[in-house]
Amino acid sequence: MQLTRRSVIKASFAALLCGAAPSFAYASLPASRRLYFHNTHTGERLKTVYWEKGAYIPGALHDIAHVLRDHRNGEVKPIDTSLLDLIELLHRRMRSSRPFEVISGYRSPSSNAMLYANTEGVAYNSLHMYGRAIDIRLPGRATSSLRDAAWNLQLGGVGYYPRSDFVHVDTGTVRRW
Repeated sequence: MQLTRRSVIKASFAALLCGAAPSFAYASLPASRRLYFHNTHTGERLKTVYWEKGAYIPGALHDIAHVLRDHRNGEVKPIDTSLLDLIELLHRRMRSSRPFEVISGYRSPSSNAMLYANTEGVAYNSLHMYGRAIDIRLPGRATSSLRDAAWNLQLGGVGYYPRSDFVHVDTGTVRRW
């Protein structure tokens, strides 16, 4: 390949555009990210800013992990920040000011084993055990609408449980059931 003035100019222009792309891509993101939860098993509520000025806020992540703990035994595990970003985006897409009702956040291996043995539809190696899954509903919105909005994001797994009235979202591979 011969290096010409024209090829250098083209390459420089392409590099300039690539460098500018992230600013265009992130221009629509909020300056801070917030979550609002109501844990249906413990009655706890949390409304918090968990990301601001380009960084996650450790105290907020700790508070989120506490509210999303295994309600059966109190075990706490950090929640995947990609999951938090996913549900924050989902909440904005749903245009709701109401809290997500949390049916299940983190699930300890012992709780998961008990549920797997006694409940249909529980995965043996559930992403709940890794802080990468949450089961939610959103008051004032049809569960099917929440499912559709989650699926349209194409950011992970989406399970729909109409009889139990909740949607499962996770940061695993994109799939649905």
